[in-house]
Amino acid sequence: MRLAPFNNQSVPRQGPFACIADRVFDGRDVLEDQAVLVDGDRVSDVMPMEALPAGMPVLREPGCTLIPGLIDIHTHFLRWEGPQFLAFGVTTIRDTGNPLDWILARRQEAPDRLWPRVLCQGPLIDGPNPRHPLVSLACRDEAEAVAAVRDTAAAGVDGIKLYNRLDPAWLPAMVAATHEGGLLASMHCQASGMLVAAQAGVDEFFHLDGILPDVWPDHPEGWLELWATPEFAQTEDRQRELAAVIAHHGMVTTPTIAYWDCRQQICLPGFAESAGARNLPAGLLRWHGIGRPDPSSAEQWRRALEAALRFVGLLLDLGAPVLPGSDTPCGPLSPGISLWRELELLVSAGMSPLNALRAATSDAAAFLRRPELGSLRAGSVADMSFVRGNPTENIPAHPEVVVVLRGGTVYDPRKLLADSLTDGALVDEDEPWSRQFRAHSEPAGSVG
Repeated sequence: MRLAPFNNQSVPRQGPFACIADRVFDGRDVLEDQAVLVDGDRVSDVMPMEALPAGMPVLREPGCTLIPGLIDIHTHFLRWEGPQFLAFGVTTIRDTGNPLDWILARRQEAPDRLWPRVLCQGPLIDGPNPRHPLVSLACRDEAEAVAAVRDTAAAGVDGIKLYNRLDPAWLPAMVAATHEGGLLASMHCQASGMLVAAQAGVDEFFHLDGILPDVWPDHPEGWLELWATPEFAQTEDRQRELAAVIAHHGMVTTPTIAYWDCRQQICLPGFAESAGARNLPAGLLRWHGIGRPDPSSAEQWRRALEAALRFVGLLLDLGAPVLPGSDTPCGPLSPGISLWRELELLVSAGMSPLNALRAATSDAAAFLRRPELGSLRAGSVADMSFVRGNPTENIPAHPEVVVVLRGGTVYDPRKLLADSLTDGALVDEDEPWSRQFRAHSEPAGSVG
């Protein structure tokens, strides 16, 4: 699919124009009676509406809030996701695990496709027996692991992803190599625990399962079962201590709690016919076993989600940085709408709607060291969307994104979504994560 601008006669194909809504959220604050001027692919100014030059073309959407393009900092990219992300106002994604050459090629072609901007971390750098071998780089010893970090960094990625079967003793050298390359180190630290990652200097930890070895060192076998059991509440004092360590280190938590919520939803009857599954390819639903309701598992996920939200609440109480990532399409999650659900859940954990939007815009951009993103101010990239209502006061469960701009080009979200659902190449089963999902869903040895 090639880029196709929204057919709005008031917006010129060349030259500056103004965007006007009931209010503007600029990435930090809510502004009234202000217009955002777009010139080429940049925001040229933000000024009072009465100061607009005479004859300036205007894109006006009453009843809406104009917000910067959202940033989803935890995704696993597949081509079919691109237009759907864009349709829901997600104009930048960070891919957190795909084969290096494949994702670098996708990042390069993104400007010419109906996709958000793509940042990437390259493959999951893991131990000798990776959980996801088709998207991982397996390392047999510390020397190989450090070399993997250096080689990945030298290829020009936007960060490094360390995975959960690495030997904890390797982490200090791997993190040092990451920082020497000028990059941030992120980790899914399920096996080693979060404390080991923090002590090694990891900048960000993904998901929340990595706290289990630290809050419950002698815990029984299991993961979901532990979060869901009433006994987990007995570790609250230790959870609070651990949250304080995270806050002390300034370590960013990307909890991806929308994944937990989705796992609950897919266990309930009727998910395949629900709005949550409406935009998902049939292959993805099949690989995730959708259509086999399991009410007992749904209840387990519900209790686990409640426990996870309580821990996120502890982090928020202590001022620890928490950023939104959806883990799309794991779960499975519908691209774009999944990030809005993450924001909604962060609010339920104690984050204000305004801070949730900051987390998905200017805070995410600052952490990713991309100050030109996530804001509406002079010099920022002209990524933004008009959202019906006022999400600065209430994160919508079903956001209505009316218009999207990426790099100053205007798009109709309805057309983006319709094109994504009618594209004959909706799912390429040879893409890395398609193959990995299929491998996990079929008998061992059935997929190469």
